[in-house]
Amino acid sequence: MKAALKAMWQLFTGLLFYPVMIGLFLWLYAADKHWIFGLFVIAAILILDPIWRIMGRRALEILTARK
Repeated sequence: MKAALKAMWQLFTGLLFYPVMIGLFLWLYAADKHWIFGLFVIAAILILDPIWRIMGRRALEILTARK
């Protein structure tokens, strides 16, 4: 049961992450907030979404292997 709840939570957060971030972008645009808040949202996406870390690490390995 505990493993099933953990899997459901991961599925829930995985499916809602980008819609929430897009909604946050739209709210910032509609509320006419400063552009720096949009930059914070982009930074949060890059930090919180593990796929960006994986892709960045792999790109860094490719670049350093060529030298």
